[in-house]
Amino acid sequence: MDAMADRTRGFERNDPGWHCRVENAETVDEVLGLVRDYVASLAPRVLARLPDACRALRVKAEDDVEYWTFRLSQRPTSRDAGVDEEVYQEVFNHFLHASLRISRIHRVEAERRPCPQ
Repeated sequence: MDAMADRTRGFERNDPGWHCRVENAETVDEVLGLVRDYVASLAPRVLARLPDACRALRVKAEDDVEYWTFRLSQRPTSRDAGVDEEVYQEVFNHFLHASLRISRIHRVEAERRPCPQ
């Protein structure tokens, strides 16, 4: 494997199956379904290890993926007691990958549309 790919996609090692399914998703709805399933799989004890502002993860539409990706990218300025950095990073990586896949799906759809004349 090339070193750059290893650095930019290394987070897939923690949950390769999920990330593979996201990468193979062909529609935004498929990605949203995978994100919803992921969020539903997070036990309350896991969510409790996230910052207070990030514990109410809900995904109804693709805007929610963008919202949570942004929120999770904003590291708390002060270290919140009880925040597990590893869990925080894992959740962020899942949302980031879903966000990137949605963007790529939209790009492919836009390239397929005929140009207005």
